[in-house]
Amino acid sequence: LPPDLWKTMDVPLPSKFRHLFVSEDVRLIPRSSPVPRKRGSSIADETDEYMRISLVLPNRSVSFADSTGAELVDVRMFVPFDSDDEDASRWEEEEARCRKAFREPTYRVWPEFQPLTGAELVLAVHSNKLEVERVTSVPDEPLSFEVLIRVLNISFHKSVYARSTMDGWINHFDYPAEYVQDSNDGETDKFSVKLTFASPYLFNGARIDFVVRYETPDGEFWANNSGRNYSVTLLQSYEEDTVQTTTADTTELRGILKPPRYR
Repeated sequence: LPPDLWKTMDVPLPSKFRHLFVSEDVRLIPRSSPVPRKRGSSIADETDEYMRISLVLPNRSVSFADSTGAELVDVRMFVPFDSDDEDASRWEEEEARCRKAFREPTYRVWPEFQPLTGAELVLAVHSNKLEVERVTSVPDEPLSFEVLIRVLNISFHKSVYARSTMDGWINHFDYPAEYVQDSNDGETDKFSVKLTFASPYLFNGARIDFVVRYETPDGEFWANNSGRNYSVTLLQSYEEDTVQTTTADTTELRGILKPPRYR
């Protein structure tokens, strides 16, 4: 009989046909599983893989150049010490041998202006009442230089000063000049003042700018190198440097600028 007819009849269904009429729940399985999957091997798996590779690679050994007859690049001898109470002189000797030699810097001063001479100097003194005549280095004092100032003898009572700065006139100091004995020539007198470079301005290229002042009962007079200031630069070098220094500190230092012309 057809299966539909068996359903309308109140007749027991033979067991061999019962599977044709039994309904079962059907569950669909999605194409991709929602359960998270591993994206890479674990640390343990990576460790096992590394061990397998290391077992396959050949063993490596280290050998020294002198054992094969080759020359060493550098040889250093280390002296063993018996105790902390080892001879101090022996330790100092080893330390001095290995310590890098300290280079002691040398200094010299260099004026950045050309002092006037001859008739131009005399004309400037009569015009300004004072003028810088010369700048010289000081023996055994490489950081110092001496400024010689010529003034017009307009009064018996007089004072001469040098005002200097090492930081571009942010700070300045006045230094009194001393009278040079037997320097009077009838019209002029000479005064001398020493200026010195000091820390923290002890580097190559440090500069002292200065002007000079002349005080008398008749008035106060200034000289400043025609508005440019008088400048002296500090030059620093080392013993092994190829820069040639001056042969005598007491010689007159000459600048590289041409002196101004007075009309």
